[in-house]
Amino acid sequence: MKWELKKYDIKYLAKKSSEFSKSKLITRLLLNRGIDTRKKVEKFLNTSENDLLDPFLFENMEKVVERIKVAKLKKEKIVIYGDYDVDGISGVAYLVIMLRKLGLNIDYYIPNRVHEGFGINRSTLNFLKRRDTKLFITVDISINSREEIMLLKKNGIDIIVTDHHRQTTICDEMEILTINPKISKSYPNKYLSGAGVAFKVACAIYERSGMSKKILYDYLDIVMIGTVADVVPMVNENRFIIKKGLNNIKKTKIKGLKYIINYLKINPKNITTSDIGFLIAPIFNALGRIDNSKIVVNFFIQEDDFKLISIIEEMKKANKIRRYLENEIYNEIEEKIQRLNRPKYIFMKSRSWHSGVVGVVCSRISIKYNIPVILVSIKNGYGKASCRSIEGINIFDMLKEISTKLERFGGHDLAAGFLVSEKYLFEVERYLRQRLVRKNREDVEKILNVDSWLNIKSINKKKLCDINRLAPFGLDNPEPNFIDTEVEFIGISKFGINNRHFKGFAKKNDRVISVIGYNLGHKLKAKSENERKYRVIYTPIFKSVHSDLYIELRIKDFI
Repeated sequence: MKWELKKYDIKYLAKKSSEFSKSKLITRLLLNRGIDTRKKVEKFLNTSENDLLDPFLFENMEKVVERIKVAKLKKEKIVIYGDYDVDGISGVAYLVIMLRKLGLNIDYYIPNRVHEGFGINRSTLNFLKRRDTKLFITVDISINSREEIMLLKKNGIDIIVTDHHRQTTICDEMEILTINPKISKSYPNKYLSGAGVAFKVACAIYERSGMSKKILYDYLDIVMIGTVADVVPMVNENRFIIKKGLNNIKKTKIKGLKYIINYLKINPKNITTSDIGFLIAPIFNALGRIDNSKIVVNFFIQEDDFKLISIIEEMKKANKIRRYLENEIYNEIEEKIQRLNRPKYIFMKSRSWHSGVVGVVCSRISIKYNIPVILVSIKNGYGKASCRSIEGINIFDMLKEISTKLERFGGHDLAAGFLVSEKYLFEVERYLRQRLVRKNREDVEKILNVDSWLNIKSINKKKLCDINRLAPFGLDNPEPNFIDTEVEFIGISKFGINNRHFKGFAKKNDRVISVIGYNLGHKLKAKSENERKYRVIYTPIFKSVHSDLYIELRIKDFI
């Protein structure tokens, strides 16, 4: 891993510090994120609902609102259909709550990842028929099959697609009303999550209904969870959604969230995007990966305490199973990688892998080795693949090039998936291997960007509060990384499966501070090294025990 520290001319930094009326440390953090004028600083640090764009900038939004108005007047049944990941689930839950509050006749459907997979299938159609559905609204998912569209239309069901993935042109060709920032020519923010798009649809409906927008914002913690889980850029209106959503959690209207936060021992007053992304989202995802995501939608809308406790127990059970299956596959792949000579990419397949957890393993392997990874789970004559890539290698475009051999595909530049008939799997594998070899001839060294030198002795609550004014952190607004030297690790213990992580204390001169290092346990190879002095990259964070706050360093790397 290569460390890169951005340097500034001393006079330039002093000038900008004066212009921003900020310390040199905070000025450096702002400049590193491309915030280089006082106007940009004010906008970035003072996020408000004014950052939200007009939902009617979407070309089809007026028509979408009109169709939903007709559904309300005619008391038609509307079914909201979502993807089975956290983004899709939270988007469905949000839209269900918002539309029911307007008196619309709403139901929802989340396909079973394992038994139904992608697309409109017989189970979905039977569900729609039984409920005499007249309007079908998707969240975080498109329809990429003419046959599926024709099937719905044949049964008298109108379609509205809301999505944020790159997609085929089939919906346009079939004249389906679509709200998608990726294909919109007039909507400036191309990086809404699926739940974020659902929020914009709700905003438009409420605006035309003359209803107060306050209720839309009161439930933004649901949208925030989907937005964080989907790892979209934490800028512009996404920043407002996340900041407002995190603030809402302190007094959330979602009873289930109160239970889950208590179970995870998170202090809602200090909740961060890391808590959402690494603690809460995986529990929601687990049911979708192992069982049925529809239960998670019910988690968001359920008010009965007894039923909520039952749902949470199911989620906890599914999460344990997910962890077990995930680690079984991960360890199997790791063993195979150790027999390879510094692979430039990974393409592996198996008939024994659980398709619901392959995507998580795919991400872990890709992040660890900084290479593209494609994992295929084969069952019932089909291969279901998860793909993760690295900067400079667009996996989605590769799939598009061979799309005629795929049943379905979708995703983003760096994360995608596809379904392929087993009879074409060898051909698809050969093609992707050839493309990855050509694209990945040179070693791509992973870069860890460092914001500034910062002596751990100087860190206090006031300084960390100043740093946290830049939050929420995530894509395009990363957690600040600092560097210091002559740091000792003391009282270190490893934890996690295969001792992947470590925790203990860092000591510099007379300052001792709590530390934790995720996926760095392997770097502490011998006990004798625990007393060595290191150069470390770290992020300071607040941790809480009961009502007490303390500072902890999250170690990113050390030498």
